[in-house]
Amino acid sequence: MPGHPTALFVPARSGPTRAAGLALALAAALASAGAGAAGPASTGARDRTLAEVKDFTERFNRAYESNDLKAYWEFYADDMTQYWEEGRLDIADYRKYWEKQLADGTKILEVKWAEPAFHISPAGDAAVAAYRIYTRMRHPDGSVAASWHQETDVLFKRDGRWQVVHLHDSPAPGEK
Repeated sequence: MPGHPTALFVPARSGPTRAAGLALALAAALASAGAGAAGPASTGARDRTLAEVKDFTERFNRAYESNDLKAYWEFYADDMTQYWEEGRLDIADYRKYWEKQLADGTKILEVKWAEPAFHISPAGDAAVAAYRIYTRMRHPDGSVAASWHQETDVLFKRDGRWQVVHLHDSPAPGEK
């Protein structure tokens, strides 16, 4: 992992080989310490970025759960694409679809997410948030459906602001 010194194990030996091994271990330790000097700053920046992405993901899912379209659409980039099991939807198609669903009486009742995995780009301006998401919703006919899905959100940080540029959603293969 960048910014973390690598441990080096050198088995104890006798004679010149042991001395060479110790010299090699010392050189590796010094090199790691020197490389690690820049590590805390870069690790700190990465940790801050990771915290931003986790917070973004939490707020994104809360906006979805609240049925607040104005807040929800703010999380998406204007050029967002997404894939569902039905196929691809661009942001304009998704807005039209979801606004009609809510206007017809669909309502999100509960959202929770689990088993997150986050990946941050080396430059700290792109990230992936992958997780299982549980959604319970009421349909216009009054029926309630609940299901777990797998979601992957691709995020870019543009002009200092994280946005979803791509989302992939598919049914989860079983309840956990």
